[in-house]
Amino acid sequence: MRSKYWVLFLIVLGLGLLAACGDGDSENADGEVHELDFSHFFPPTHFMEEEIQTFAADLEDATDGRVKITSYPGASLAAPDEHFDAAATGSVDFALSVHGYTPGEFPLTSVMELPFMADNAVNGSTNLWKLLNEFDEFDDEYAGTVPLWLYTTDPGQLYTVDKPVTSIEDLKGMKIRSPSPETSEWLEALGATPVSMPMNENFEALERGVVDGTIAPWEAVTTWGLDEVINYATVGNFYSTTMFVVMNEEAFDSLAEEDQEAIRELTGEKMAQRTGEVFDQFGADAVEQAKEKGVEIYELSESELAEWSEFINPTIENWINSVNEQGLPGQEVYDRAVELSGK
Repeated sequence: MRSKYWVLFLIVLGLGLLAACGDGDSENADGEVHELDFSHFFPPTHFMEEEIQTFAADLEDATDGRVKITSYPGASLAAPDEHFDAAATGSVDFALSVHGYTPGEFPLTSVMELPFMADNAVNGSTNLWKLLNEFDEFDDEYAGTVPLWLYTTDPGQLYTVDKPVTSIEDLKGMKIRSPSPETSEWLEALGATPVSMPMNENFEALERGVVDGTIAPWEAVTTWGLDEVINYATVGNFYSTTMFVVMNEEAFDSLAEEDQEAIRELTGEKMAQRTGEVFDQFGADAVEQAKEKGVEIYELSESELAEWSEFINPTIENWINSVNEQGLPGQEVYDRAVELSGK
């Protein structure tokens, strides 16, 4: 009889211990604090650092302090062209950088780096996010990560140091910094010598004469101090630089579902639009600042742009053919991007 009661006692005790352990695990899982890093190449003074800090504060608040982010600006954790791979492999938790810094890695995403795809950063950013969500083929480009938001800069213009560019002839033989393979292709078609280079090397290259000019958005003129070294601007709204904000997939999966949902609520198209708005505003402010500093601005007329387009537009057809040859829907993605742009 005693043995029967003893066995019953052990069973009840065991069940109690299991329940206690289960409750403890549940509390730990729900209350666990995740301290994550956010790596990017912008300097600490750039407005995107402020946007990241706001995002970090909003996320910490939305998760009741369970997810804390520390930002590492200035490419202190990874070089500009290493950010995506750093996030995909888990070297960093969050990463922001330029798609074009790793040529060939984002064949479909690069559609928004083609010439004349967007007149402002808001449209470019929201359209790129829509493409990502409409075409499943984009998923392979972001393997190992969770894309949080994609965006584009305000349209890129041509800036030069010693000589104004008002015609194709003026551009011939000039060394021009290029942000992407697509831009390099049409620069070369126009007779220039493209030099691939990340933005953080741009100022010094212009100052030392390594390049004669650069293709960049207006925003960069103030945030990267280019107005200290350039004297001329040629406006044609030639292209947009595309950028990503991604999170390591395993880091995302390690979070509780409610915290994952909090991240999704704070990012996506809403943040793509927000970032586009900020770039457009800084771009508009940069134009006025450049004028105040004496930068001569030449805006190409419609007829002049049509002449330039004869050399630039073959880049589009080459892009479509190249992407199609990879078994990807290049034509469909391009057509949809044009449709979204309203052009």
